[in-house]
Amino acid sequence: MTRILASTALALLLLAGCAETQKATDTTVAAAKAQVNPTLSTSDAAFITAAARGGMAEVQLGQLAQTNGRSTAVKRFGQRMVTDHGRANQDLAALAQQKQISLPDGIGAEHQQTYDALAKLHGRAFDRAYAKAMVQDHRSDLQAYQTEAQSGTDADVKAFAARNVPVLQEHLRLAQRLPQH
Repeated sequence: MTRILASTALALLLLAGCAETQKATDTTVAAAKAQVNPTLSTSDAAFITAAARGGMAEVQLGQLAQTNGRSTAVKRFGQRMVTDHGRANQDLAALAQQKQISLPDGIGAEHQQTYDALAKLHGRAFDRAYAKAMVQDHRSDLQAYQTEAQSGTDADVKAFAARNVPVLQEHLRLAQRLPQH
């Protein structure tokens, strides 16, 4: 009987050890997956993620502007957002693939709140709120892209940001001209 108890105890210790080894292995694998490309700086990777969320949001908001907006200028601006940010999103996806970075699945909580608030509006109220949101968003985006273009560590990521600075400057200029009153 003592032998059976000792064997059972030994088996339980081995199983517990295997479970701990499996947990450690799972943690290591998760950490490795989280940082697929260790040569890319954290700030460059964060820029890619933020740019992806922002670009996806601009496309969704542009589509919303085309359906909920009243003025031709807002609808035209919305189409421009779909076209320009759609193109930039494709370029960013190719860059992320090259850098072995996974892009986010969605637009993120902040952009979702903006979308949800704007989706409740129509006509002039939508036009004013959308114009205000686009000015704020493009000011923020422009700052982030300029910072990355100047201070990023990865040449390809910096080049992507630099290529898009003039586009964002134009978007900001156009957004400031939208009806905001």
